[in-house]
Amino acid sequence: MLNQNGHSDSMVRNRTFEPDSALHRAMELFSRRGYSDTSMDDIVKATGVSRYGLYSTFGNKRELFEQALERFAAEMAQRGYLRLLDPGVSIEDIRAVFIDRIDDLCQKPVSSGCLLCHTAMELAPNDHEIQEVLQRFIRRSAKTFSVGLQTMQKQGLVSAELDTASAGEFLTGAIFGLTVMARSGFDRKTLEGFVDNTLASVTR
Repeated sequence: MLNQNGHSDSMVRNRTFEPDSALHRAMELFSRRGYSDTSMDDIVKATGVSRYGLYSTFGNKRELFEQALERFAAEMAQRGYLRLLDPGVSIEDIRAVFIDRIDDLCQKPVSSGCLLCHTAMELAPNDHEIQEVLQRFIRRSAKTFSVGLQTMQKQGLVSAELDTASAGEFLTGAIFGLTVMARSGFDRKTLEGFVDNTLASVTR
C-alpha cells in the first residue's frame, strides 16, 4: 500500500530508525539481562523499534543476539589493543589495556554486565556457534598480546625465554578475570593490584 509520498508503508517503517543505534541498545540490554531473560518485547521497548523493523533489519532474536555479540567483541577488541601492534610497544601499553578496562567497568553499574562473560556462562556450554564466536575473540585478543610481547622481546623488555603465545592467552584470561572481579564488587585499588601482579608474572 502506497502512502501520500508514493512509498509503501513497509518502506517507511523500515527507515524510521538507525540500525547501528538500535543494535547498540540491544547489545546493552543483552549485557544486563542475558539472552534467555531478554524478550523481543524488552528489545522493542529498549530500542524504540517495532518488531517489524527489528525482524526486517536483524532477523529473529537469535540473529540479533549474534550480531550484538559480534559488536560487543569488536568494540572490546578495539579499546586500546591497537597500541600493542606499535613497534614501540612497552609494558605500559599492556597495562593501559587493563586500565582502560577498569575505567570502563568502574564507570558502569554492576548490573550492566559483560556480554562475553554472561554468554560464556549462559549459552556457550551447549551452543557450538556461540562457542566459535567467543573463541574467535579470545584467539584474536591472545594473538594481539602475543605480538606485542614478541616486539618487546626483540627490544629486551621481557625475557627471551617467555612463551609469548601462552603469555598472550594468560593475559586474555586475566582480562576476563578482571571483569568477574569488578562485577563481584571489588574496588578499584584491588583491581589495579590484580593488574600489577598479572603483569609482574609476565615480565619477571
